[in-house]
Amino acid sequence: MEQIGAALQQTLEPNAAIRKQGEDALRTLQATPGYIIQILQLVVNEEQQVAPQIRMAAAVALKNFVKRNWGPAPEVEMSQEDEEQFRNMLLEAMFNTKANIQDILSNALYLIAQRDFPEKWPELVPYLSRFLSGDDLNHLIASLTSMDQIFRKFRYSSKSTELWRELLKCLQSTQEPLTMLLAKMMEVGQQKDQLGDEMMSQWLKVLNLIAKVYHSLCVQEIPEYFEDHLNDWMPHFLLLVSIDVPSQTSSGGEPTTLDELKHEICEIFALYSQKYEEEIAKFVPDIISAVWHLLEKTGPDTRYDTMVCAALEFLSMVSQRQYYESHFTGEGVLKTLAENVCVQNLLLRQQDMELFEDEPLDYMKRDIEGTDVGTRRRGAIDLARGLCRRFEDKMLPCLGEIAQNLLASGEWIKVDIAYSLITAVAVKSETAKNGVTATNPLVDINDFFIGHVATHLNSDVNQTPILKADALKFAVTFRKQLAPEHLMTAIKASDALLSSATPILHKYAAYAIERILLSDSQNAQKVFSAHNLPVASILQNLVAAFDKDPKAQNSPYLIKAVLRIIVILDDETIRHADAIAKKLAQLIESATKNPADSVHTHFLFETICVLVTKTRTIGASLDAQLLPLIEVIFREDLEDLIPYALQITGVLVSSCIARNASIDQFAAFLPFLLSERLWARSANVPAALSVLEVLMSVNGQQVVAGNSNLILNHLTRLLNSKTLDQYGFQLASAILPSIEHFEGDAMKHLLTSMFNRVQSSKTSKFMKLFVVFLCRFTIIRGAQDLVKSCESMQTGMFGLLIEKVVCLEMPALKHTTTATEKRIIAIGMGNLLAEATQQLINHYGILTHETAMLLDAAAASDRAIMSPEEEQASMYNAEGEFVNPFCRLSYAPKPKPIADQITNHKAYFAQAALVRGPGNVPDTLKTVPPEIASYLRSLHNV
Repeated sequence: MEQIGAALQQTLEPNAAIRKQGEDALRTLQATPGYIIQILQLVVNEEQQVAPQIRMAAAVALKNFVKRNWGPAPEVEMSQEDEEQFRNMLLEAMFNTKANIQDILSNALYLIAQRDFPEKWPELVPYLSRFLSGDDLNHLIASLTSMDQIFRKFRYSSKSTELWRELLKCLQSTQEPLTMLLAKMMEVGQQKDQLGDEMMSQWLKVLNLIAKVYHSLCVQEIPEYFEDHLNDWMPHFLLLVSIDVPSQTSSGGEPTTLDELKHEICEIFALYSQKYEEEIAKFVPDIISAVWHLLEKTGPDTRYDTMVCAALEFLSMVSQRQYYESHFTGEGVLKTLAENVCVQNLLLRQQDMELFEDEPLDYMKRDIEGTDVGTRRRGAIDLARGLCRRFEDKMLPCLGEIAQNLLASGEWIKVDIAYSLITAVAVKSETAKNGVTATNPLVDINDFFIGHVATHLNSDVNQTPILKADALKFAVTFRKQLAPEHLMTAIKASDALLSSATPILHKYAAYAIERILLSDSQNAQKVFSAHNLPVASILQNLVAAFDKDPKAQNSPYLIKAVLRIIVILDDETIRHADAIAKKLAQLIESATKNPADSVHTHFLFETICVLVTKTRTIGASLDAQLLPLIEVIFREDLEDLIPYALQITGVLVSSCIARNASIDQFAAFLPFLLSERLWARSANVPAALSVLEVLMSVNGQQVVAGNSNLILNHLTRLLNSKTLDQYGFQLASAILPSIEHFEGDAMKHLLTSMFNRVQSSKTSKFMKLFVVFLCRFTIIRGAQDLVKSCESMQTGMFGLLIEKVVCLEMPALKHTTTATEKRIIAIGMGNLLAEATQQLINHYGILTHETAMLLDAAAASDRAIMSPEEEQASMYNAEGEFVNPFCRLSYAPKPKPIADQITNHKAYFAQAALVRGPGNVPDTLKTVPPEIASYLRSLHNV
């Protein structure tokens, strides 16, 4: 523990070199058994006078360890016993700490629960629920906070038997104590005027967490218990949504706990009105009245925005249900909603305009990235859209007249509202990927573009910047409906706007270029090319935009636009890329000194991938510009950039090979590429492997020389890891062609590592990968070499391998193998049957039968290889967050399919089983079931 404490102390030092020593020491110590337990003991150790800053550093180190090792690529393998001990200790520690440390431990607990609850940690929620009946507010808040984090998945996950089973278990533990806790808190609230400010704040925090937990538990389906006890919930919610607490004041426009509570309750009202209208029917008139009153008395301050948006969402929901129609069809109700609710909440406030000028990235995230969920504008747009769907004959003329009056006013702030109204009524359905997919036929999108949008786009680049942002957003939103000539207008206007004196317009322009070109790339008939777009001008202006804004690397808009332009360049226009190549090198250099936005960084390296590949076609090279920067990244051990730098190294090597150029300059990187330190970080493994595969394919002997033991050590570690074993097999496949150059009996080491894993801790995943590897082995080295390698270890080993592994595992592979894996198995099994027929006499029939059944079964994934654009889109999760733990580059060259000369793998296997094998041993054909033989003949017409 002293070593850990000393290392933590070093991580707090102002000197960067000493901090690095501390971080490296912790990395080394984390592999020590009991490390995480000792870290936790430091966190909770108050008696031995551990300095507060060390306890805080230990808590952060603990959370980071959990984040790395309970994620998709753990760096340290922990036994189930150690994991269980740590989980139990962490749970206890969370309730014995306070404030910031408790928050950090709660976050760590949530990260563990994401993977382990409920299968490995069934007692978690029952344990948390015990504290709901207590009086300790600190324990109540800790318990409810953890429940809120854990149960949030029920809001977003798709329905499944497994999810419902998990939800039921959570309900059984929490539904009754949660209901009783609400009643208890409402009793406390009867004396709320006597509560001090601190106690009032705690009371509201508990109520807010109760509402959050209740909300999450009700999203999938209304629980029977809660349905039976609606009278114990809804009246309390109605009371809470109307209370005032003067002591709840806001700083910096952030919502108070009371604002958050009312927001959560409005969301619950919206949920119930949408999904459970019969159950909530008797409460709806009072809810509508309460929400309407809430909107009337709420001021324009930004602190109320999320609450107002939720209230508007509720009105939008109930307005679309026939059940509640009478509440909206009264005289003048819809007109009042349109003018006093929709339009008023679309009006830009002073703080919105300040955000546009002073915090352009925050403004853009709200405006175009969907993070405007929770803003008044989003709520007003959704309400206007909802009212139009339900009362189109009344609302469309009403909103149309309002929009025309706003446009005719000539005041930019009113025209801005008109853009929102026109978009609201025109859009019927949309997706983040494709923009609008269906529009209201009564709204002519192209006519509006000609009459208004084009005018705003083509006017002085420094005038009415908000309207230009609106116009660009309109073009992107309706990119599937606008005529090609209008999209061309938008792109050319964007090129001009890259020179505007308003920096935010550079981002909007780049965003428009990227979205329109990305959408075009998915069309069979491309509209845009390097020959009908001013690519040289656009690239030049994008480069200049980087230079004008010192914060350009804090967002991905500009670099994504650069990527789209580079992608459409051809051999003639790629010569315009010289300037951008220098700029990309400068951006990498900048990223090595100051952390940049992670999405910007990713697309920066994607762009380099494309540029290297494109320049290769004209015989050019970017080695001189990129290699020194890659060397800096490796030398300074920049963790976040190393996986990218490795992949770019592989791209550069591939480029040299394609140009028949020497790769000698890459030899200096080999010690780093094979270092223990590099491979100890799981996030580096796929990228390191990609480079190693390329180098070994060109000159395996040079790579292996002096590095045999190091490579085999990496192989053993990966094969023994349940989360990384797929990379172990990938490395083994890369080794096979050059295995003779290894020192000692490398083949025995390789196979022994696999056999040991089969005996000690096999999993279904490992066994599938093992069978696929054996088939790959026969493709790379031939079936007889596999026989010889096994028999050299122990006489009869090959027969045992076929009988105890291959024959037993093949039936389970039918529906777990992908199309690519089925192809490898078909070719590999074909080689086995045709080349090792004599050794397979006793298993010929069953191997033929099982392989044929596997080929006939549907693949686990018959999807064609994704395009780079599709792959990039898949890196965004349901919440729109960019998630790419291995920093995978979509444009990095993919390895060629193995045995690519075989174009029909099913026919190849059929010929091997029916012709080549029986040609060696004729009686083997008799062991093939007649129906299987008939099926195989249909594949090969034998």
